[in-house]
Formats: sequence, C-alpha cells, structure tokens
Amino acid sequence: MGRLINPNLGHPRFINLEANKRGKLSIFSKIKNFFSRKRKRHKYEFETALLFGSEIPTIQEFEDYIRVKISLIPILEERKKPRKILFRIRNFFRRKKKLKEEEAFFEKSTKERARAYRGVTIKANIVDIQDKKETNVDSAQYLEDEYCTPQPYFSEDTFDNLGYYYCVKINFFLSKEVIEFLKLRTFVMFDIQYGNSRLNYHSIVVTKQKWKNFNFIQISDLHLAQRNDMIYGIVSKWKRNTSESVFGKVASKIKSFFNIGSNENNTQNAAEKNEDITMRNDNEEENDNDRQDLSLKKRLINPNNQLRKFIKTANKKVQNNKLDFIVLTGDLVDFVVKSTYSPYVDELKNLNYEMSNWKVFKDIVLNLKPETKFKGVIEGEELLSPLFTIVGNHDFRPNCYDFKWGSLYRKIGLKAFEAAALNEVFSTSPITALSKSENALKHYLREINPSLDFSLRLGDINFIFLNSGGDSFKNLRDLVAGHPSVTGLNSDQITYLENLANSRPDQKNTVLFIHGPPINIGKKQYFKKRFKKSSQVKIRKKLEDFKESISKKLGLEKVSPRIDSSYNVKFGTVSKNWDKLINFCLDHTILSLSGHTHLTKEFRLEPSEEKTKVFDAPPFFLRRIEVPAKIFYDIYSEIYTSSKEIKDKGPFVVQTPALGLASYRKPNIVGGYRVVRFRWGDLKSFKVKYMRQNPFKLLNSN
Repeated sequence: MGRLINPNLGHPRFINLEANKRGKLSIFSKIKNFFSRKRKRHKYEFETALLFGSEIPTIQEFEDYIRVKISLIPILEERKKPRKILFRIRNFFRRKKKLKEEEAFFEKSTKERARAYRGVTIKANIVDIQDKKETNVDSAQYLEDEYCTPQPYFSEDTFDNLGYYYCVKINFFLSKEVIEFLKLRTFVMFDIQYGNSRLNYHSIVVTKQKWKNFNFIQISDLHLAQRNDMIYGIVSKWKRNTSESVFGKVASKIKSFFNIGSNENNTQNAAEKNEDITMRNDNEEENDNDRQDLSLKKRLINPNNQLRKFIKTANKKVQNNKLDFIVLTGDLVDFVVKSTYSPYVDELKNLNYEMSNWKVFKDIVLNLKPETKFKGVIEGEELLSPLFTIVGNHDFRPNCYDFKWGSLYRKIGLKAFEAAALNEVFSTSPITALSKSENALKHYLREINPSLDFSLRLGDINFIFLNSGGDSFKNLRDLVAGHPSVTGLNSDQITYLENLANSRPDQKNTVLFIHGPPINIGKKQYFKKRFKKSSQVKIRKKLEDFKESISKKLGLEKVSPRIDSSYNVKFGTVSKNWDKLINFCLDHTILSLSGHTHLTKEFRLEPSEEKTKVFDAPPFFLRRIEVPAKIFYDIYSEIYTSSKEIKDKGPFVVQTPALGLASYRKPNIVGGYRVVRFRWGDLKSFKVKYMRQNPFKLLNSN
C-alpha cells in the first residue's frame, strides 16, 4: 500500500536543534500547558517532510491509511567500561617505554566504549500531505526540496511500480532521554518507523551544529562482498588439507625405511623410532598449520573487516564530538550478487535483497548479525555517525570476477596458488563478470539511498553528490592500462550543476563528491615528444619532479610546473562532459573529493589563458579537447595548513586512497580515509589518515 522512500540510511536529513528551540515560556504559559489535555511541556518541536510512494490514488485515502503509522526511534548509547585486566596483562610483557604509552591510551579509552541501543519511540503527528510528480534533476523544481521530489527511475521496477507519490509533513517533540543525551553529544540520529516493522535507519539527524566549525570524513572504495568473509576459512582449510596429504606421504616413506630388517630388536627399535618420527611429524604439521594460519591472518586484507575496524575508529570520534558525518564516495560493494548465486543480467529485476551484497553493506553498518558466521570475521559495531553515499562503477557490476584478474589476489594479500584455490569455489564467467546493469542498483535505491544526484546546504557550505556512472568501454586505452574510465556526466547532470550554481551563487564555497576522479594522470609523460627540445624534459623526468614543492627546493620557480602540459590529465577519469566538470570545479568549488584509483593524488586548478589539449577517448574518438584550467600537482593537504592558504591556492581536486582494497601499483597501502575540517566557515584541512593494526599507533596518528 505504501513505502517510505526518502530520507534513508545513505541520505539522512539534518534538523538544526537551536532553530527549532522554543523561546522561554512565561509562567502563565507553563501553568496553561500543565493543565492542558496534551500537556506540551517540551522545549523542542521539530518539523520535517518525508517522501512516500503508494498505490493509493488520492490524498484523503492515503492520509486515512498512514495517519497513526509514523514514529521515530532515537539511537542512543549504552556504555561499557573496557576491561583493565587486559591492559595489565599486555603491559607485563612490554618495555617501560611502551608501558607509559599504553597507560596514556588507557586513560583516554576510559571514556567508555559505546554501543548503540534504541530509545523510547516518539510518535510523529501529520501536519500536511501533498501529492508529488516525478521530476528530473535538470528541473529547477528539483532544488526546492530534493528529499521530497521523486525521480523518473522510481517507477517501473525500483519501487514495485508504486504509481503515486506523497510528501508528508510531520512534527514531533524530543523525549526527556533524548534531551539528556544531547547534553553530551552534538547530534542524535533517529530511525523512521513506518507501520509495525518497516524501518528507514539513521534517517533523521537532530544536531546542535551551526556549521561553522565541524569535521567530516570521506571514505571510498569499500568493495564489500559476502565472499570476502569466506576467503580466510576456504584458504586456511585448503592449505591444511594440502599439508596433511604431503606430510602423510613423507611419514609413510620414513616408516617403510625404518621397518626394514628381520631382527625383533631391530623391529622394535624401528617401531619406536617410527612412532617418535610420526609424532614429531604430527607436531611439526600442527605447528606448520599454525604458522600458515598466522601468516594468512597477517597477510589477508578482508575489505569487510576494514569497514568494521573503521566504524570503531569513527565511533570514538563521535564520542568525543569530533565527527559530524561521513561521506562514502562509491564502490560500496565489489559486485552486487552474492557469489553463491549468479543470475543472468536480465534476471536482476527479480533479484532478492537477501541474495545481494547490498545486504552485506547494510548489515555491517548497522551491525546486524549475519545468518552464517565465517571464520576470521571480527566483531563489529553499529555506526554512530550519519552517512551519505554515492555509487561507483563497481556498484553497477552484477556478478563476481576472477581473483587473478588484474592481480586482485595481491591486493588482498594472497598468493597466486591461493587465488587458484578460491577460483575453484567462486567460479566466474568472463561474459557476466564484465557486464554492468542499471538494475544492479535496485536494492541500493530501496534500502540505502534513493537519490543518485543530490545536494545539501549546511550553514554557508554547499555539498554536491554526483553519480559518475558505471565502467566506460569507450576509452579502451585506459581500460587496457588497468584504470578504466567511468561513464561520466550526462546532459541532465550538467544542467543540474548549472541550476545549483545559479541558485546558490556563493563562489568557492562548494564541496563536490564524485566517485570517478575529475583529474588523474598516468605513469608516462603524455606530450613528451613535444618537449624533447625543451629544457623541461631534462629537468623533470618523472612525476615527482612536477611537485610544486620540489620546484621551489630546486630553484625552478621560473619553469612552469603545470602538469597538464606534460601528462594526460584525463587518464581513467570521466568520459562524458569532462571539460564541463573541470570548469565547474574551477569556478564554484573549493574542494572536489573522489576515489576510484585507490591512491592519494592531489591537484589544484588555476584559470588559464594558454590552453593545452588532450585526446578525448582513443581509439574511437581521436579529437582533442581543451583542458579548461592550469593543473598543478603535489600533496597539498600536507603543505597548506591554514584556511587562508587553502582559500588563496584552491580549488583542489583530490583522490582518497581506498579503505577496503589496495591499489594495483601499491598493494601494501590500504585503509585510507580523509579527514576534512572546517573552521569559522572556511576549509581548514583535508588530510589523509590510515588505519593501523596497533591501536597505540592509531592513537598517535590522530
């Protein structure tokens, strides 16, 4: 009969606490409220709007159906103090220097470990209901309320052919336990309950933030999948069975060797020796298996566990009021369909949510217990921070692929022969593995985030979230080189950006999130032949030589360090409307954040009168397009440490290393995320951090 569409887990709605705070009540008002029937003694009253889809054709019938079915469930924290005995045992085996570090860590960690629990349900009252029509993102009407504007792709298969949409305006009051919770925290999240069972998790956020001084974290490229949790158990069991067969053969040969002879004493001695050798071999076998498991535990990178570890790190920041939200820029899943079930692409329309890796993503974020527990999976926590999501190219891929493709096994810490063992379990087809489909996003839109392109205004800062599409096969050069381009932006998205620029004219006050990087560079200099006669080739032979900081150290300020003159800055980026995207970044943003390459790369832009050119998409499109800006390269997040420097030198276009998987070039670098800080309404820093296995190193790195 109806479905709550927006807001949802990956597109929560913020409500400012102070803006909804009532003024101080007079004594007369307090007495009147006390004796009134409803007894409205609450300080805070909130109003927001929800988007529903339904089969009911009229507003009146829908209102009768939904009137008493909406409620909010606050997400609070149950605190448990850590066990001090564990630290004492650990300290006993460490040096005095380490003791002091761990004592300091213990004192900081005694702020009690947080675990989420649901508070008392708050009933919502319906204020107004309006019917809504499907509107595309290129319409100016879409900007009026992006949460309550249905998209054309909602119909058909995404929401089971719900033909009518309603914007339901509700109000609610904070309970006493929520008000007490907000005395310690910057925000509180709410699940929206519709009916008796349906929940949109983490969908409403009541915050005290005025959005002048705040922090958020960008993470990218999680590559979650059910098979990630299965790898350790499969490989360790396979190696154990292999070692048993080898040692069994060795033991039988040794037995036959020592049993030769007819003397009873010799036979008895041989039997005793044989028994000793067999026992020794059994012990060696067990020790070898233990060493193999230990080695595998150290080597194996489980992307699912990477997210579980990150959530614990993020929750500590939430406890200290140092994190306001998280943005996930694409590749949430490695592929959509669980490896145990591989339908044809045209069957994706009927794919059950339980058989998709979108369920794996949601289960980890909410710490929902899986039906099957796999060996090597660490204990998780529910994420206590609001989360915004956009999709990446892997999110369009229905089926799994071979572990040997692109040396994937190296990116998760395995060896080639171990990958071969996994491929026997997870059989793949090259045809289905290379396919992509819009239907792969069905359960993402239903369960996580119904909006593919959306924006958000917090204080004076504009945040724009764009879908860069699936894999692009138009640029075969990039695909063969191991860095496939993504589809890019269509004309509707470009119009959407133009509408945003016109409606929110604040210059250089926008942060853009997109999975496919607007700027990327390859290994080799693209226009090397053009500069053979130039002194630049002698001075700058490799990428590191183009860093602006290196130029200053070498005294090369007179030689232009712009990188677009020497490298292909469109390598593995967006295929469609690339130049228009760069123009938007130059004119309207202070920071553009992306992922996709799994590496840290940072660029800055300047207006350019001397335009360089780059090939569009060879070999199919050999036309050259102008590079709209001067492009420079360095690790700017480490160089510029003040708001003034960042404002003067920006805008910046950066890539954040992957949280879940390493890169092809650097398989040992993984677990990256970017912390972005605003101070007094200006961008203060955007540094990259890495998760560490050692909690004390993690503490020091933060």
